[in-house]
Amino acid sequence: MSKSIFNTMEDLIQKGESASIATIVNRKGSAPMSSDAKMLVHKDGTIEGTVGGGCLEAEVWQTAMDVLENKKSEKLRFDLTEQDAADSGHICGGIVEIFVEPLESYSIELLSAVNKIRRTGGSAAMATQISPSEKENNKLLILKDGSTVGSLSKYEAEIWRESSRIMREGQPITLEFDKQKTDNNNSKKTRATTEIFVEPITTQPKIFLFGGGHVSFCVAQTAHMAGFRTSIVEDRPSFANKERFPMAEDFYVGEFPEIFNSLEIDESSYLAIITRGHANDEIVLEWALSTPARYIGMIGSKSKVLLTYRHLQEKGFRRKELIEKVHAPIGLDIGADSPGEIAVSIVAELIKDRRLGQELALKSIQSKRVPFPKEKK
Repeated sequence: MSKSIFNTMEDLIQKGESASIATIVNRKGSAPMSSDAKMLVHKDGTIEGTVGGGCLEAEVWQTAMDVLENKKSEKLRFDLTEQDAADSGHICGGIVEIFVEPLESYSIELLSAVNKIRRTGGSAAMATQISPSEKENNKLLILKDGSTVGSLSKYEAEIWRESSRIMREGQPITLEFDKQKTDNNNSKKTRATTEIFVEPITTQPKIFLFGGGHVSFCVAQTAHMAGFRTSIVEDRPSFANKERFPMAEDFYVGEFPEIFNSLEIDESSYLAIITRGHANDEIVLEWALSTPARYIGMIGSKSKVLLTYRHLQEKGFRRKELIEKVHAPIGLDIGADSPGEIAVSIVAELIKDRRLGQELALKSIQSKRVPFPKEKK
C-alpha cells in the first residue's frame, strides 16, 4: 500500500474534496497483491496506489468513479481462474474481493489518528462494515491503549476480542455475523450476514541490525527496498554512520549490553543479530528474548546456534521458548553463501513473517530450524 494514501485522504477532506478508496478485503488462492492493498481514485480520475493492475483494476476504477457520484459503497468480487488471470493481464489466479467506498466514509478524526500512528509509531485496528452498510462513517478505530475513534456499536465487543491479535500479527481479517431477519409480513425469517473488515494500522516496520559488517550492509540495502526502516546498533563508530549506511534511519553506538537501554523495541520491531562475534551475538540474544519484538533472528552455523542455546538454557531459558521465538540460523534456507545472497534470504524471511503473520510463518519454516537434541527424562 502506498505510504501516502492515508495522508492524501486527510488532505482531501480538509480541502473539502471528494475521492473513492478501494481496499482488498478478502482473497483466496494466488490472487494479486497483498491483502492490505489500497487504491485512491481522485475526482479527475487519477489514482494513487494499486489493487492489482490489469483489467481488474480498470473495473475497480470505473466502480470508484460511480461511487464518487452516488456516494454509495460497493463490494466487487473477482474469480480469476488461471486463464482469466492471463487474459486480464495477471500472472496468477484466485478469488479477490474489493470494497470501494467514498472518502466521506472516513472522519477527519479517524484519519488524523491513523496518520499519527503511521508517522510516530504504535498500532491500532480499524474496522469497516462492508456488507451491508447503509450509512457513512461506518468505522471503528481501536488504538493499542484502548481508546477508540468512531463507532460500530452492535459489533464492538467482538471486534475488541480480535483487535489485539490483529495488531500483534499484522494481518487483516473479515468477521461475519449472522442474524435472523423477519420480512414486513412477519411470516418468513431469513438469515442476513453482516461483514466487518478489520485491518491493522501500524507504522512502517523497523528492523534493528545488530552489527555493521558486510552482511548487515547488504541486509540494510535489501530491507530498505522491501519497505523496512532500518536502525544500526554497533559498538564501533566507524561501522555505524550515514556514510556506510545512507539508508539507515538512526544509529545506536555503544558497548553491549549498555546500549540496549537506548533502544525502543515494541511488538512491531524486527531484530537481526549479525555482530562480529559469537560472544556478542549471545549477549544480544539473551537481551532480545526479554523484549516484545515481533521477530528475533540470529546468524550462525547450526553448531554455533546449538552452543548459544545451551548457554542460555543454563541461565534458565526454556528449550521451547528458544525454538518458538528465535529464527536461527536466520533467513530462509535457499543455499545462500555470499553476503548479498544471505541478505536476500534474511529479508525474505522478514517479508514472510510480515505478510503471513508469525503463526503461519513459523509453521512453514520449521524444517529449517536447528534440531534440538531430545531432553533426557
